[in-house]
Amino acid sequence: MSRPTTHARFEADWLTLRESVDHASRASKLTEAASRWLTDGDAAMGHVVDLGSGRGSNLRYLAPRLPGSQSWRLVDHDAELLDDAQRSARQLAEGSGRIGAIECVVADLATDLDALLDGASLVTAAALFDLASQAWMERLAAACAAQRAAVLFVLSVDGEIVFRCSQDDQRVTDADDLFVLELLDAHQQRDKGLGVAVGTRAPEILEEALVRHGYRVRIEASPWHLGSDSNALAGALIEGWRDAATEQAPAEHERIHAWARQRIAAVARGDLNIVVGHRDIFAVPAPGTGR
Repeated sequence: MSRPTTHARFEADWLTLRESVDHASRASKLTEAASRWLTDGDAAMGHVVDLGSGRGSNLRYLAPRLPGSQSWRLVDHDAELLDDAQRSARQLAEGSGRIGAIECVVADLATDLDALLDGASLVTAAALFDLASQAWMERLAAACAAQRAAVLFVLSVDGEIVFRCSQDDQRVTDADDLFVLELLDAHQQRDKGLGVAVGTRAPEILEEALVRHGYRVRIEASPWHLGSDSNALAGALIEGWRDAATEQAPAEHERIHAWARQRIAAVARGDLNIVVGHRDIFAVPAPGTGR
């Protein structure tokens, strides 16, 4: 789940908080399918392009699980976060010997996707697509198809947010939850730098774009399950929802902030769990379209 921020910049502490839950939530079968794609490919080295790399969480998860020699191109608009990602890549390369070339590119993803994806065997991204527009996703699918690359796009929000009692696992959603989540949904459709964002419709829109460009698509659920053992992440997430909802409805500031305090306290006490739905997508060019 991408945390809403005014300029869609993801702070390093937020990315660090979410990493372990992200990794535990991912659909491992799709990573295995990506590994088989690279293993079966003709290239001596799999060239992986990671869009919106941030601090390198996607790299840290995938590199040990992908086969053989790999080269990576890490792309993000934030040079400081990319510095962290490059350090991770070097450590992985030294530890495993499986990573060869490492290229870090500071770029606006709204610009030339064809150049960014040049030579890709696998294009990947995590927690990115709720921030993007339908038109941008169409351009991305076309650029991936031009490379005959497989794609592994993970942790796209699907709109499921459920509050559950930790004792009996029953839903405990109330009127304030619904009020705030409606505001959040509206906020997620603002322009985050890649056109008017599609928000929680990202998985279905991305699937449709890939199919139009000749891909066979697999989708699996990758939900977050947050409770007292992930209290810091749950609290930061609720604060992000609070801030987004307040931006959307400033006059309801007091109601929204009271809601956030109550929900954060309930998670901290161990009374409340939160399920945040995500979807992972793996897709390969259909037979006859290349590779």
